[in-house]
Amino acid sequence: SQSWKRSSDRKDHMDIDVAIATEHISLAAAEQGLGSCWVCNFDTDLCRKHFNLPDTIEPAVILTIGYPESPDLFEQTSKKRKTLEEIIKEETF
Repeated sequence: SQSWKRSSDRKDHMDIDVAIATEHISLAAAEQGLGSCWVCNFDTDLCRKHFNLPDTIEPAVILTIGYPESPDLFEQTSKKRKTLEEIIKEETF
């Protein structure tokens, strides 16, 4: 109920704000040599019960954070990146 809503159409930005905050935490963890993983597929009722959350709180994401088994795991892991041409589209409407 406290999330920001755009005034023109009342679009709720809760999910967007959660994504921004989660990514900032993930980046901060990586800067410290920690790995992280977003978990979005979980039982929200069980999460609410386990953490004794009131009905006004909606669990949206679980973020696991920890040290990788191998300190150089990030350097060893090959990156599967799309080319810029695959992700950037120049179009008009």
